[in-house]
Amino acid sequence: MVHARWSSFLVRCASFVAVAAAAAAAPEATQPVTEMGTLGGASYRIDIPANWNRNLVVFYHGYATTPVIFSVGEKLSPMFDPMLKQGYAVIQSGYSAGGWAVEQAYADTEKLRRSFAAKNGAPGKSYVLGMSMGGTLVAMTIEQRPEVYNGALSLCGAIEPSNRLMQRDFALRAAFDYYFPGMLGTLVPAPEEQTPEQEARIAAALVSRPAAQQALLHWYGAADADNLVAVIAFAGYEIRELQQRAHGNPFGNADLVYVGSGDDFALNDGVRRYRAEPEAAAYLARWYTPTGRLTRPLLALHDTGDPLVPAPGAFEYALAAERAGHGDNFVQQFVNREGHCVFTPGEIGHAFDELVAWTQSGKRPESGKLK
Repeated sequence: MVHARWSSFLVRCASFVAVAAAAAAAPEATQPVTEMGTLGGASYRIDIPANWNRNLVVFYHGYATTPVIFSVGEKLSPMFDPMLKQGYAVIQSGYSAGGWAVEQAYADTEKLRRSFAAKNGAPGKSYVLGMSMGGTLVAMTIEQRPEVYNGALSLCGAIEPSNRLMQRDFALRAAFDYYFPGMLGTLVPAPEEQTPEQEARIAAALVSRPAAQQALLHWYGAADADNLVAVIAFAGYEIRELQQRAHGNPFGNADLVYVGSGDDFALNDGVRRYRAEPEAAAYLARWYTPTGRLTRPLLALHDTGDPLVPAPGAFEYALAAERAGHGDNFVQQFVNREGHCVFTPGEIGHAFDELVAWTQSGKRPESGKLK
């Protein structure tokens, strides 16, 4: 079971997912069209505005514990209002699998895009957007399908290498176990189930040892006392899910030196060390490690206070793009806010407009704070 706060967030992310089927292949629509169905075992939704401009937005939703199912009458997230008002059609797959389903999500969404184009004709321009894990898929997609997409927008996206991001979560959980041995059960393998009471137990433990809480906060860096509990609880779920998905443990901290906790000597001496199983680690690296071969514009937008996908991770992608000779095609922007993916529809619309203008004029938006 996922910690309640992040479970609620993930459901909201899932609802952002506007998925799609094609409206009838009429040259022009006079009424907005919403179609839902199932394609290849994945639920989908398509929204085509009455003023469709023949351009397309393909959206990837974030991490969800189970596949997202779209329901008739379900209200579309207002995050898509700016795009629909400008005439863009929006499509999204609910994916045929939950969890870190990057492999399935990429295939399911490509299948949906092809189906949409077959029924409605090839869009004039296509843009790929995604949130959180969906940002991972955005980066992967724009690298692999530049002939399809004109540009990409990653929102709070996990665009650094997946093993880098998740190894950090694993190391945090191992450090928690050092300070509170046995409280959350084994780490390898992680417990099969997590109870609803786990968050309360983690919170009580941290309160009981303020010095341990501060050491964890200082080392992790991106969380504060209000959300550290949620991060630790979610890390436990994520670790178990990836161990099952990869058919082994893809995580290790054997060669990690903990620095910055304020308790580094004791922590490094006492924390339990683990090594990843090679085949499992290879799976996590496959889904995904960015190549940096970025031949189309990619704009990344992050919250500076994101505790789940820390904003500095996007710099890892910037370096990958530079190494590949494509640094000019990447821009990182931010909003000063605490939380994961807590953008307003207006901010998302503004970032999207910047991306579109970039693809049309060739002039990069300014890096830094979203204006």
